[in-house]
Amino acid sequence: MAHHVLGHYRKDGSYVRPHTRRSRPASGRIPSPRRAPEAQALPETVRTIRVRGHYRADGSYVRAHHRQIGAPAAAAAGGGGLLLLLLILAALGSGGGGATQAPTPPAPASVAPGLPR
Repeated sequence: MAHHVLGHYRKDGSYVRPHTRRSRPASGRIPSPRRAPEAQALPETVRTIRVRGHYRADGSYVRAHHRQIGAPAAAAAGGGGLLLLLLILAALGSGGGGATQAPTPPAPASVAPGLPR
């Protein structure tokens, strides 16, 4: 006998899509039409983030989901602001590279005491 299972989140944060579950045969073994994927050890630096539902440029809708990001993407996401700040400071600090002097302000007009302006 088969029954419908609603979509849900596992304890590890992964999402299980809605599906129809088959009952176990008397032998206790479920014949699988496809080969089970081999378990892969994930590095400790993998983080799971939530992606909000959004529309693509072609107009198709992407549902909200969870996504795993690895160490390079996590580092880029966390250190992007610092990199931008360093680039701005480097651009401002160079000053264009030329040896230019600021113009000197004109000297105040000297007025003799007691004389009208």
